[in-house]
Amino acid sequence: MSSLKESLYSAINVTMPVDLSTQLDRHACVALILRGDSWDNLELGYIQRAFSESDRWSGQLAFPGGKREETDKTDLDAALRETREEIGIELTNPELLGRLNDIQARKAGTMLDFYIRPFVFFIERDFNIVLDPNEVADFFWIRLKEIQNPHRVTTYRLQRDNISLELPAVYLDREPPLWGLSYMMTLNLLEVLAAASK
Repeated sequence: MSSLKESLYSAINVTMPVDLSTQLDRHACVALILRGDSWDNLELGYIQRAFSESDRWSGQLAFPGGKREETDKTDLDAALRETREEIGIELTNPELLGRLNDIQARKAGTMLDFYIRPFVFFIERDFNIVLDPNEVADFFWIRLKEIQNPHRVTTYRLQRDNISLELPAVYLDREPPLWGLSYMMTLNLLEVLAAASK
């Protein structure tokens, strides 16, 4: 195991992640994929969802993943399968660093009976991206340092069901910016890594 991977593994596993499985049944599993040759050069992978008028999340920035299905023996299996289906990356168990906090889904500020379970991976190899065009328009990398750039801080105006909300967001050179649950998971990752790199 490389020294960087070892450090990342230790950072992710300092504390037990929040577990919402005892309170909520329905959930999805996503993959946060890191790569880089040093702490300063770490990059995180995002998808931009396919553009479709029938999809309420059309074009949104997110992480590869989706709901656990009956064929998935574990939550990790669900994250691995969804990542393979959406972007063609065959992640492996040895590339798993650990889990972040489960995060409860919400709609216009109201908590829903559903949560997201984020798994964090670190890859040290090349691979080909093969997008499922029905689900994903793009996959891209961005440096963690860029995500933390104060000039990228912005807001996202959510218009839904006669409700207008101004939500914190970060601009990642695409529209719309990163906001919502994927934004919150990104912040959780940055917090965990910042605590370990001090």
